[in-house]
Amino acid sequence: MEIEQEMNTAGSESISNVLIDMDTHRVMINSEMEEEEYLFKLKGMKCFPRKDMTAISGGPKTGKTNWISVLLACALKDGDDRKVLDLERVREEKLRVMWIDTEQSPQSTQSILKRRVCPMVLGEGAENIKEFPEELLFVFNIRSADVDSRYDLIAEGVGAYHPDIVIIDNIRDLIHDINDGQKAQELIEKLMHMATQQRCNVVCVLHQNRSSDNRGMRGWLGTEMMNKVFEVFVCRKVRQKQGVKPTFMVEQEMTRKYDIDEPLCYQMDDRGLPVAADMPNLQPRNERGQFASYGKAKVDTLNSAYIIQQPDNAETPWRWDLRKLFGTVMGSCATMGYQDLMRAVMDEAHIRQRNYYEKVFSMAEEERVVRKDKDGCGRIVVILLPL
Repeated sequence: MEIEQEMNTAGSESISNVLIDMDTHRVMINSEMEEEEYLFKLKGMKCFPRKDMTAISGGPKTGKTNWISVLLACALKDGDDRKVLDLERVREEKLRVMWIDTEQSPQSTQSILKRRVCPMVLGEGAENIKEFPEELLFVFNIRSADVDSRYDLIAEGVGAYHPDIVIIDNIRDLIHDINDGQKAQELIEKLMHMATQQRCNVVCVLHQNRSSDNRGMRGWLGTEMMNKVFEVFVCRKVRQKQGVKPTFMVEQEMTRKYDIDEPLCYQMDDRGLPVAADMPNLQPRNERGQFASYGKAKVDTLNSAYIIQQPDNAETPWRWDLRKLFGTVMGSCATMGYQDLMRAVMDEAHIRQRNYYEKVFSMAEEERVVRKDKDGCGRIVVILLPL
């Protein structure tokens, strides 16, 4: 081994077993590495890698199960047509998929399979349900199982059926207390080990926090998962005006490698199947369905150092230079407390209304200048994203 050779060359007489074991984890420039394999592409960008973890988050009823259905269908479609919406399976061969449902009733789980996944896989007008590749799909509803036994059930199933992708909806139901830091860390480490040893992608579904100031994943479990997963997809449901179906959005919030800049947008048709849709208007609405009003600011009262004039644009004669504004305030800080950042930006930009600042911050999020997160103590912080 490398370390034995180096130690012998240096004249060392003894090498501990721990040090020898450490050498097996060493990464060098000329180390032979297995090429990363990705299971899907979204908007043409690779995602869902083997031997790694992916997170799906969102509020209640925001389309997380819809997104799971799209993943299942895309994994099982025939090789010549392996695309659902803007999600495409990378390899021609179908994938082996395991879906673990801990939330719904078994009847609801079965209904999603029959009424949504099956039609997406077989296509419109498919009548022979026997053609559905159920030998590649392993669906289990373990809501009735004891909390302490759920992980062991999943691990046993993964070891027996060897799926390419495992979807656990919801991992919150695998531990008693979502804020138990030790149990949360132990669970995430076991799931990481499962992904590596079984050469699969483990998809963990977890709800977002309810607070409007912190839309990160819930509890210490969410914090641990954010630190370890390869990527995070957030589901949103955007209500349009009365009489128009809501639009569901799937947006990549974080990734370690391939950025997907545009969200996946779709609506559910009368059959309950997803169909492609345009990007909705993201301005919030009030309880009557009317667009909510942000605070306003006159441009001549704002700090002109962060204003970009657009005299040829009648509709938008000026806009914020958000990268410059937030970059100046945060300086060399990788993160900054949300409240501290708000006060500093408002002071620097000469913004007087908090609700107008919230509009500016929302624009900065949409332009991927900043992102909210939580620090190790669960406090809300803002990360300045790289260019």
